[in-house]
Amino acid sequence: MIDFIKEVVNKLVGKKAEQRYCCKDCLCRLNSVLDGEATKEEMIYLQEHIEQCAPCYNHYNIEKSVKEVIKHKLEQRPVPPSLIDSIRGNIQKNC
Repeated sequence: MIDFIKEVVNKLVGKKAEQRYCCKDCLCRLNSVLDGEATKEEMIYLQEHIEQCAPCYNHYNIEKSVKEVIKHKLEQRPVPPSLIDSIRGNIQKNC
């Protein structure tokens, strides 16, 4: 699966994924925006930034495309509530 994702990224970028460049502030907000967890201010900041910064615009589109590919490739299965509670408990304990 990882090789497939790297292949998609390389096709989208036209170069190796490691050669991408993106601003630090943009990276900090990018995943929260794509995951739907960003504040309105973070969404506005990212939108305004990627309109001015071509590398960040490209990075945003790559990340968005990768998330969409993963979403469509993964099979969704019901999860027992006890497993969800266990995972949440472990996350809270370790944070």
